[in-house]
Amino acid sequence: MRTLTLFLAATAMMTAAFAAPLHESQLIFEAPASDPQFHAHASCIVECPNGDLRAVWYENGTILPAPYFSERRDKSDDVRIGGSRKAAGAKEWETRFVMADTFGVSDNNPCMVIDKQARLYLIYPTLVGVPDWTWPSALLRYAVSTDYSKPGPPVWAKQNVLIPHVQGIKEVVEASLAKLAEDTDSPIEKVEKFRQEIDKQLGNIAYFRLGWMPRAHPLVRSDGAVVLPLSNENFNVAAMAITNDGGDTWTYSKPVPEAGITQPTLAEFPDKSIVAFFRNGGKEHRIKRSESTDGGMTWTPLSLTDRPRPGAGIETLLLKSGELLLIYNDDEKEPRSKLAVSLSTDRGKTWQWTRHLEDTPDGRFDYPSVTQAKDGSLHATYTVGTKTIKYAHFNEEWIKEGDPKR
Repeated sequence: MRTLTLFLAATAMMTAAFAAPLHESQLIFEAPASDPQFHAHASCIVECPNGDLRAVWYENGTILPAPYFSERRDKSDDVRIGGSRKAAGAKEWETRFVMADTFGVSDNNPCMVIDKQARLYLIYPTLVGVPDWTWPSALLRYAVSTDYSKPGPPVWAKQNVLIPHVQGIKEVVEASLAKLAEDTDSPIEKVEKFRQEIDKQLGNIAYFRLGWMPRAHPLVRSDGAVVLPLSNENFNVAAMAITNDGGDTWTYSKPVPEAGITQPTLAEFPDKSIVAFFRNGGKEHRIKRSESTDGGMTWTPLSLTDRPRPGAGIETLLLKSGELLLIYNDDEKEPRSKLAVSLSTDRGKTWQWTRHLEDTPDGRFDYPSVTQAKDGSLHATYTVGTKTIKYAHFNEEWIKEGDPKR
């Protein structure tokens, strides 16, 4: 029996090693022609235990009457969480459906994950202050399901709000302000105005409790804990929320020791250390990086990677091969006309292979999500022109083949 097991394992490894490059793609849905102001953005994709794929995003819903309706945009009061399912073996995605919709306000930036107990989590913020107070008014919410194998939205077993209590934000903000004041490229009057605004926020507990936004997949740690990467839109500070009991209780990490970063994305290595990459709002136009050796509770000072950053969403993923994947826009500035996938063999310090899912000068492709299937292939979703969500199915061999010559 042991000989047969070893033979099958070796055969599987050889098959994977000589897999043919794979890439196919399709739109999950067509943007509704009857609604020229329709907006869809910020998707997330997961593979379910039965092989189904599920994707979510935020989208404009039904136009609301005054006083609820203000203006059709990505943060207007009719925005909801949309979703779709691609059944195992199916060629097409289901007609899109509503995953969550809070009447009169905006639901945004959803993410999903399936934990080791096969529980599906949906996490998203509701912008309680729209239209005047948008991202900084985010109230974090989550839902958990064990019944999601049928068409349409999952049946939620648990729904709740999550109000992070992160200690140490003020110290990180103060240190970053002091560093900004020392920057000779920053006008004194601009720094002083910024400090006055921050001081006002530091004196109001609402700014600490609201404004927390998810974006990338939560990380299911090797011990089964779910680590939810978050950033606070009031202070541009990142921290992690961690649950070991399916969302009944949560603990919170120390903030990452630098302000000016958002939308962290995480990967855990076999030695249980965790790497985080961040959307960086600074002048460097590069993605930033930090590490944790205690399960995500504390983080090293940030370092710059060589990966370009135009101010867009990113995601990382540790593959079964041991290589680290990063999906991102590899432009220094707008527009987000290129969407790249890179692979690293040294924990993201350097990137040996890069290929583009999209590269169209007048296009916009952004906010990608990626997951690895049980068969080793990769499933990704991303926004196209803020009007629809595109799905791509590809593999490592396709990435390593590189971009075709033009």
